[in-house]
Amino acid sequence: MKRWLVLLIAVSLIGCSQKEFYSKDIYYKGLQAYKNKDLDTAKELLKKAIYKSKGMTTTDIMLARYLLANIYFQKKQYVDAIVEYEEYLTLFPTSPKVPEVLYKLAVSYLKIAPGYERDLTYVRKAEEKVQELIFNYPDSPYAKKAEKLLSQIKQIYIKHYLAVADLYYHLNKYYPAAVFYQLVLDKYGKYLTETQKQNIKKHLIQALSNVDKQYEEEINDYKEKIAKLQKKISEETSQEKKKVLKNRLNLYKQQLQTLLNRIKESKEKAKKLSNS
Repeated sequence: MKRWLVLLIAVSLIGCSQKEFYSKDIYYKGLQAYKNKDLDTAKELLKKAIYKSKGMTTTDIMLARYLLANIYFQKKQYVDAIVEYEEYLTLFPTSPKVPEVLYKLAVSYLKIAPGYERDLTYVRKAEEKVQELIFNYPDSPYAKKAEKLLSQIKQIYIKHYLAVADLYYHLNKYYPAAVFYQLVLDKYGKYLTETQKQNIKKHLIQALSNVDKQYEEEINDYKEKIAKLQKKISEETSQEKKKVLKNRLNLYKQQLQTLLNRIKESKEKAKKLSNS
């Protein structure tokens, strides 16, 4: 038994000592494969160089990681590209390649983003990278590319919020529709053509003009509740209960007045916009 145990331990130690490592030649082969545009071979060789090659310097690893990320990007494997580029920024924040990496990260995030009518998380990620590039590296040639990319991103926001506004309008929720139409004009006006601005303004006026229709039923409901409460208060003999009912009555009146004010302000704004 002892003999078998000693043998097992010996085999295990041999296995550990024979963990697979490669000479630095694999790194140079990876570079050559990349130069020859043999991306699949380059990818496998560079991964081995990064994680299993002996003698790799920081500069070597930096280049290998950059090229590996580029391979994923060129092969349109954008999720893997994002992972590698983000890791690159973490490990080498002062690299001269940072502007390029930020730009390609922004592109990659946009590539995996769903349509404008859905979640904008990845679009916002792309915007963060673009803003960082423009702010921190304004003289980089990638800053000009980032400006164009930023315009594309803003167009996605515009389409998204206009879709939200249109949906509210078709659901007869005119006030929130007006809020989103106004948001697009206020926040993204510089990215709109004059024709777009006029069309959105037209929809905004229509939404504001119809706000009373949205709240008609709700207003009538409040009026009915107020009338019932007033009658109940007049019939109530307990002062304590009267106090509770009056508090509720005041709350209903406040809510009703809020809606009436909203309608009045919306109508006035629609009139003002129509005359401008």
